[in-house]
Amino acid sequence: MQSIQHFIQNNSVIVFSALLFGAVSVLVYLVLGAILKRGDNPLRDRLRGGKREELVRPEPVRSSQVSPLVQKMTSAAARPIMPRQGEEQSKLRKKLSHAGIYTAAAMQVFVGCKLLLLVGGLACGFLAGLSFNDPTIRLLLITWGGLFGYLLPGLWLSLQIKARQRVLNSSLPDALDLMVVCVEAGLTIDAAIQRVGQEIALAHPEISRELGITHMETRIGLSRVEALRNLGHRTGVNAIQSLAAMLVQAERFGTSIAQALRVHAESLRLKRQHAAEEQAAKTTVKLAFPVVLFIFPTVLVVLGGPAFILFFKSPIFQNQ
Repeated sequence: MQSIQHFIQNNSVIVFSALLFGAVSVLVYLVLGAILKRGDNPLRDRLRGGKREELVRPEPVRSSQVSPLVQKMTSAAARPIMPRQGEEQSKLRKKLSHAGIYTAAAMQVFVGCKLLLLVGGLACGFLAGLSFNDPTIRLLLITWGGLFGYLLPGLWLSLQIKARQRVLNSSLPDALDLMVVCVEAGLTIDAAIQRVGQEIALAHPEISRELGITHMETRIGLSRVEALRNLGHRTGVNAIQSLAAMLVQAERFGTSIAQALRVHAESLRLKRQHAAEEQAAKTTVKLAFPVVLFIFPTVLVVLGGPAFILFFKSPIFQNQ
């Protein structure tokens, strides 16, 4: 305890800057969680006996759930660095849609958080540099702090995109199996998409929401081809894009949609099995380094330790 207190007293500026940056990061994370996460719970709604149509939420965040004060703060913070060109805004909006964020204020919140974390990182770097007399080290700390704060939202968004695409890839074969059952039972493809989106909401809410959005697009007058293509572009998953292209071709050439869905589901399941086998084959190579560096030395110490102790206590060393 005394060593810890001595370290804190000697490096109080560094500790304070680290705590300040952590507090700012936690605050931004809580704000993003409150704004960008859904407030509904499909399991709770179903247990309460709600309507089945209400289990599918096409939008993760509604405009009414975003506080006007938060909108004003983020819009004011995002105004200096908001992308001006339509191409850059389209790329950012596409990344947000791949992460499952469809609210209109998402782009402003994201850009505003980048600016806030940039300022927080610069402040933390400046406070950390006060404990050093070298101006080069201070400049490096300020630069690294600002760069880390500016890149942190982008890193979070990339992780969200990868996690969501992984969930969609794992849940797509189950959705296709249910869709095959619905189509073979006599439902049209639009009715099958709606029914599968309702039935799979508890097990796989992400793909259920995407199917719900696709069904709503067809209801407002968009063609089935455009709705399916939007589904592939909106998610950014190659398997869903190939599914949309397969459904469009099956409808155009008049082939059996149920058979096409069954073959596509089987191919996706086979790809997932091959991916699992690939990861299992890499396990032995990945375990080589921890085994050699940590497990083997421990085993040698445990097994050879008593022998070495007895060897050093032998009369050979005692006579010397």
